[in-house]
Amino acid sequence: MTLALSGCVNLKHIYEYALNASVGVKKINEVEYDFTQHCRDQCQLAAIDSFRIYRKLNCPCDVYERADSVVLILNKTIVAYFSSLSELSKTDLTRYRIDPLKKALKEEDLKIFQIKKEEVNAYTQLGEVFLRAFADSFRQRQIKEYIRSANPSLQIVLSKLQLIESNLAELLEFRKETLFEQYNVLLKGRGLSDYEKQRAATEYYQALGEIQTFQKQIIVYARSLRLISGGHQKIAENLDHISTGDMRRSLVSYSIEIQDLISEFNKLRH
Repeated sequence: MTLALSGCVNLKHIYEYALNASVGVKKINEVEYDFTQHCRDQCQLAAIDSFRIYRKLNCPCDVYERADSVVLILNKTIVAYFSSLSELSKTDLTRYRIDPLKKALKEEDLKIFQIKKEEVNAYTQLGEVFLRAFADSFRQRQIKEYIRSANPSLQIVLSKLQLIESNLAELLEFRKETLFEQYNVLLKGRGLSDYEKQRAATEYYQALGEIQTFQKQIIVYARSLRLISGGHQKIAENLDHISTGDMRRSLVSYSIEIQDLISEFNKLRH
């Protein structure tokens, strides 16, 4: 078959980039902190500061839980896209189908962040690209159209996920400040012995270390999203020149950088 992308070598590089992008985007599931956890942590600190205990700590975290569900929806959409692209780029493509997007996204203000109409539309349009891509009339030779059609919506969704992750990083910074104030008051009090103050200081630095690890995970993840976004934009802008050596080298470079960030993220988890 004569491919519109001029040869399987080019498809191979798109396949490798898409496969690495899919793995990179999935890393959000391994970040050990989310909006709901932030809400629960702040709720628990408030209870501790009031010197009260409860049989059950009821924290008003509904909005935070909804925020996490939106993150999951966006994440799964991007993973589905790159999984599809990697499958379409295989030279031995036989049968591959993707389930239609089952989760709806709606325009809403979650206080933590907003979901705008254009972002809802981008999410929906990306899903429609999936369905068109795997219709019976679609074949490898149409992969250029798949990439071209998906790019505008994909860029919006990737950008939104980056923004949401920056919001989470800011909440972690707020968590650090709250923790500092709590332990600072505790250590300046006169009721603790030197030993108890040492224990409290140890607890503080352990908690601070965990927060800093979460922040690093989010920073690395956001960097990988920017790389993935840049790589796909590069492909979309050069679809008619995909066979050139410069383009192949660019794709290899993006793939290697994404792999490096995945390795960096993995080290932060151990």
